[in-house]
Amino acid sequence: STFGAYISPELIDQMYEDKQEPKLGGDEGYHTAFFTDIQSFSAFSEKLSASDLVSLLNNYLTEMTDILMENNGTLDKYIGDAIVAFYGAPIEVKDHELLACRTAIKMQERLAVLREQWQAEGDRWPEIVHNMQNRIGINTGQMVTGNMGSDSRMNYTMMGDTVNLAARLEASAKQYGIYIQVANETYTACKDKYIWRDLDFVRVMGKTEPAQVYELIAIAGEETDKEKTFLKAYHEALELYRNQEWDKAKEAFKSADELEDMFPGRKTNPSQVYIPRCEHYKENSPGDDWDGSWALTKK
Repeated sequence: STFGAYISPELIDQMYEDKQEPKLGGDEGYHTAFFTDIQSFSAFSEKLSASDLVSLLNNYLTEMTDILMENNGTLDKYIGDAIVAFYGAPIEVKDHELLACRTAIKMQERLAVLREQWQAEGDRWPEIVHNMQNRIGINTGQMVTGNMGSDSRMNYTMMGDTVNLAARLEASAKQYGIYIQVANETYTACKDKYIWRDLDFVRVMGKTEPAQVYELIAIAGEETDKEKTFLKAYHEALELYRNQEWDKAKEAFKSADELEDMFPGRKTNPSQVYIPRCEHYKENSPGDDWDGSWALTKK
């Protein structure tokens, strides 16, 4: 029980049953990687005392980790305010793609409740806490999971290209003003269970192959009327964009932009991102063989 607070209880059980001491090494498998951190967290340390920062962060991490565990996720590590996790190891998990997406939705829902609690405490917390948001990146594929490090100190973690892309998706979500970005492999496995925004076809920093990515909006059947409305307008604009009808697409994205929910702390949205792209491609045609991809210039 004590060590279960530090590493996965399932991993401890497996080691105990196999009567094996931890040793370096990993196994390759098909799993889902999950990254999340708090938006603009560095600014929090400027507004809060050290003790308040620790209290706030422990509250947040406890709530988010509980949701992760309830959905059979394996906690890899905390990196400051970031949570690194994966699904499908050390114990095999069925529908790990579905569970990772459910975790993301439930984390967002829980964070909304926490914001209400912090707001209700009035001057106890500054405005930046009242408007806290987190970003999430999810990707599924082959990866190595196992004990990595040194003989004296090791960490049960994950490595591989799948993991790197998941981390990139969490970071690049900022450029779109979204909060859950999911790669195509995960989307394909559970696309009928959730509501999505067809986001982009991008070459993220550090990768040469383009990746199709989506914004995870809601559990299917639980989307709001507002979400239905802006998604319809957005996808109509996106179709015009991919057909290279730049002027029509630009106007359509402007209309979609007016329907987006620009809550405190959200600096942009996907519709706003596409408007200057339409202007760029109108002056610099991508050609008839364009695959619809866009190269991100930031991580």
